[in-house]
Amino acid sequence: MKPNHPNHHLPDFDADLEKDDVWNLLGDTTPRNPSPRFVQDTLRRVRMDGETKNSPWWNALFSPKPLIGIAGAALAAIAIVISLPSDSGTPSSTANTDPVSVEDWQDDLEDAVASELLSSAAEDPTLFSDGEIVALLY
Repeated sequence: MKPNHPNHHLPDFDADLEKDDVWNLLGDTTPRNPSPRFVQDTLRRVRMDGETKNSPWWNALFSPKPLIGIAGAALAAIAIVISLPSDSGTPSSTANTDPVSVEDWQDDLEDAVASELLSSAAEDPTLFSDGEIVALLY
């Protein structure tokens, strides 16, 4: 098969490069030689970049992105605290300190504790001694 077969036409890349404006612009430039201090300047720049990456962790907290995040979290926390419902009454104003009601409350509490202890003793009698069980009954 011949390379210029009509079914296998390949583009001529050299002709395309001659028509390309960017390629022509690059061809018109003059080569530039590096300065005598090119190596020292490049190594200094690499060392300086490495020093900033090895800086202490707390220096990264004071960069703009973390500061914006911390400020946003603080504002969100303040907004949540402000939006919480507040208690209008004080505990002392709602508590009933009448001596009769306090004694009734204490009696009810003692009865509840005694019945709970008795039910525990009924489930597992080994938890209490015989004297403790007798004391619970009276």
